[in-house]
Amino acid sequence: MKFVYILILIFTLILIPACNNSRAMANKRVKTEIHFGRTGGFTNIPIEYSIDAKGLVRRISADEQDTINIISVKKMKSIIRNLKDIDFKDIDLNEPGNISYFIKVTTSKYENSVTWNDLTPNDTLKNIYEKLLTTLKPDQ
Repeated sequence: MKFVYILILIFTLILIPACNNSRAMANKRVKTEIHFGRTGGFTNIPIEYSIDAKGLVRRISADEQDTINIISVKKMKSIIRNLKDIDFKDIDLNEPGNISYFIKVTTSKYENSVTWNDLTPNDTLKNIYEKLLTTLKPDQ
């Protein structure tokens, strides 16, 4: 019987730090993550993609994420630099339309989301969106 108490004590001592580490990791923010895509149109089926800090490009659909490409660190840094150059964190734009496009950026310092439509006069966002679309296919 004494053996069971000692065994319980050992498991408790092992499991307490494990719980502590998982809480710390849950509170740790993602380094950089970019979500982009479009919604609306005739079918109103959303098309969403994400790029994480490691360069993994995923298509998100119905709670599933399929990796479709891996971009280079150089390309990822270029995208982040473009977002920084236009002060993406300070853009306040929410103009949905029949077909709406969106970009959402999450970093350790900020989180911002913008939505626009075909009639929105913002070529800077449209250019960055086009650059994000190039990440969907492997470089040739």
